[in-house]
Amino acid sequence: MLRRAAGILALAGLAGLAAGCGGSADQAGGTVAVGGERIAVAPLVDAHVAICEAAARPAIARELFFDRSHDALHTVARGVENVDRGQAAELLQAKERVESELGAPPASLPGDLARLAAVYRASLGRLAVTAPPCVE
Repeated sequence: MLRRAAGILALAGLAGLAAGCGGSADQAGGTVAVGGERIAVAPLVDAHVAICEAAARPAIARELFFDRSHDALHTVARGVENVDRGQAAELLQAKERVESELGAPPASLPGDLARLAAVYRASLGRLAVTAPPCVE
């Protein structure tokens, strides 16, 4: 349900410009500049939705993380690195923590996924992309 809603929102032009952000988002085209190339916004937003869904459904967290989020996390970290190295580092650290837990998920996995979702959402904001907050 969350994935479908986020997809609809993303396709409806969820990418927005945020004041003071380092990215260059094209709201009408649904793209953002990362490393000199245009990246579609919809998959970046969907990655956030997948992380939120993984936090709510830890039994399928590994699948959601690797199928829908992993590559986008790296893309966004690369895009944020030149704008805010601290934010990029925080994102990669949160990603690494979750990734290391997916093999043998501890009880803390849902909370760590929720933290990753918050850090990722803030990182998207640095690229002038908005994503809906996780529904609790």
